[in-house]
Parts: sequence; structure tokens; C-alpha cells
Amino acid sequence: MPATLTHARRGRYTPPVSPKRITSAIYAVFTVLAASFVISSTYQIGVGVFTAPDPAGAPPTAKPAPACVSGVRTLAIAVDRGVAAAAGATDTAEAERRYRAARSPEWDEAKQRELVEPCAGDPLGADAVAAVSRLDRAAEGAIRHQTDELGPVRRAVDSFIR
Repeated sequence: MPATLTHARRGRYTPPVSPKRITSAIYAVFTVLAASFVISSTYQIGVGVFTAPDPAGAPPTAKPAPACVSGVRTLAIAVDRGVAAAAGATDTAEAERRYRAARSPEWDEAKQRELVEPCAGDPLGADAVAAVSRLDRAAEGAIRHQTDELGPVRRAVDSFIR
């Protein structure tokens, strides 16, 4: 019997494959799979980071209807007015009272509903209303934070000048 066809001593009927070739093949397959995963992940992250979000399927330059924009702008101006009014307060409760009083005409429940009503049928209207609501909550939080930090210092200064 030829030695290349039969390995009677070991009970094998095919030529042996060196373990080094098997290990190399496994590493090659693993490397190709790992590289594919890394490249795919990098591409997906790059697309997510470098492309603008597409709210409700609209192009990035789309805006809500002019009536909706006008109502949201009015509410945002009222928030800015409230922040300015609360700036000099030394007490948190007083700052919140000033803020709410200054933004009050537009942010009263009935007037606010009237201002955001044109946004109801607009695909971007809900996002616009949500954005101005977040602005209002953030402004109130900032006023509280600012008053908590600056209030004691402002009172100390006022004790010398009043």
C-alpha cells in the first residue's frame, strides 16, 4: 500500500492536515468577520453623526406653517421676557413669581392654546410646540438654579449698597 493513501498505523485513510493550516484558516475567517463588523459599524456611526435628522420625513430646511411659527415665536419671546424679569431676584419663590408674571399673557392656558392651535395640523407643528415647551421648563429650571447660587451673594452685596 502506498503511504499517501493509507495511514494504517494511525487508523486514518487521508493524509494528515497540519494543525498550523487549520489554525491559520480559523484566524483568517475570524479576522475577515471582525474587520467586516468594524467597517460596517464605523460607516453606520459616520452616517448617523454627519447627516442631519429628518423630522417626520421633511427636508431639513422645512419649517412649520407661518401661523404656527408666529405662535411659537410669541411664546419664545414671552419666555425670554420672563427670564429677564426674574434676573434680579434673590429668592427662588420671588424669581419664579416674576418669571410667571412676565410671561403670563402668552402662557395663560387659553392664550397658549390659541397660539399653538395652528400647529395641530402641521407635520412639524408638534415638534415646534414641544421645543418651546422644553424652553419654558429649562428657563424655569435655570432661574431656580441661578437664584440658588446667586441669591446669597446678591444679598451680601445688597447689604453693603442699600
